[in-house]
Amino acid sequence: MIVTCPNCSTRYQLDAQFLGPQGRALRCVKCGHSWTERPKAAAAPVIVETDTDDVEVPDFGLDVPTRARRGRTPAAARRRERGRGRKARRAEGSGGVGWAALGVVVVAIVAGLYFFRVEVVTYWPPAQAAYDLAKLDTSPPVTAPGADLRILSNPTVDFRDDDGTLVIDIEGEVQNVSRLTRSVPQIMQVILLNEGNEVLTEWKFRSPVSILGPLDKFSYRTSIIDAPRETRRLQVTFVTQSDG
Repeated sequence: MIVTCPNCSTRYQLDAQFLGPQGRALRCVKCGHSWTERPKAAAAPVIVETDTDDVEVPDFGLDVPTRARRGRTPAAARRRERGRGRKARRAEGSGGVGWAALGVVVVAIVAGLYFFRVEVVTYWPPAQAAYDLAKLDTSPPVTAPGADLRILSNPTVDFRDDDGTLVIDIEGEVQNVSRLTRSVPQIMQVILLNEGNEVLTEWKFRSPVSILGPLDKFSYRTSIIDAPRETRRLQVTFVTQSDG
């Protein structure tokens, strides 16, 4: 016999014995609608909106191009399940990435506190107690005088004649390029060179400061009296103990 879905008019070929004498609750494979199909001799079909004791129409319909076997999940439901699975996997993946990023940040902070412990204590002295507890040395490394001090290039140089005597006035700056306080060599010198870069003479003078804070600068000034008139270039340097 042929049964027709009251909702979408899809037809199915069905064995009359499948209905039994009291009829059977059926569900349309195409639209999902449920109704009670009774034998032809019984009363007219009555639409039932419940799934109680219902069955899907067997898979030998006439007008259903895509057939779904009894007991299988409909295509739309399967797509929803796959979508939920992908979302769950993405959520798990994003959680793993978040924990990995947090781990990298923690490692970077710990490494910074270890390798830059001298700077940390310099800028935040209360941290010294934590380093002492961990038995980590925070003493500044021993450096030679003049270390991390840069004599800035292009000083101001003025040549002048003072009653037949050549005087060279020199002004410049020195900067501490580190983030720690550095000691300043007490003696600086100017080396005068001729056109062939040969040393003509050396002029020594005292540094105006003895220590220089992190990233600080100081200015120096000196005048070389009776300088050689062959002077074409000059260099400003520190004089350390090793220099004699």
